[in-house]
Amino acid sequence: MPPAATLIIPLALVALLAFRYSRPMYLSVGRMWYSPVIFLALTAFAIYGEQQQAATAVSPVAIALALAIGFVVGIPFGVLRGMHTTVKATSKPGVMYLGPSWIVAAIWLLAFGARYGLRIYFAHASFAAPLGDGCLAFAIGMLVTSYVAIYRKYLGLEHAAGQI
Repeated sequence: MPPAATLIIPLALVALLAFRYSRPMYLSVGRMWYSPVIFLALTAFAIYGEQQQAATAVSPVAIALALAIGFVVGIPFGVLRGMHTTVKATSKPGVMYLGPSWIVAAIWLLAFGARYGLRIYFAHASFAAPLGDGCLAFAIGMLVTSYVAIYRKYLGLEHAAGQI
């Protein structure tokens, strides 16, 4: 594929993320877990693809350690995001109103950008790939933890309304 064509998919994803997370939305409890699963699949695909194309494969232990550290570092940011996201119960059981939160899209895009930048700037350094993978794990840790916090807020609202 020519280089210009390879930018179409990432730019479309950026536009979709920016649009989706910059406006309020009604979200069912089951559907709220689609985003973390999709982001996790994208991350696994990116890490796997890099390992298949890399001239020197990075140790799986180093990647696992970077992923674990990145995920754990993302947890407090996810809790903070979840605490500050507007969540309202709706008249339909199992459906919540979420206020706009562009920070999710921004952090996810920054994580992929940081990963790409590390791979370019430190092309021959052995720490670049695991550090970049840790950035992605940070974004996933933040996203999953924020959705857990949002879900807990929603359960509290449902319980207070007597719907549970």
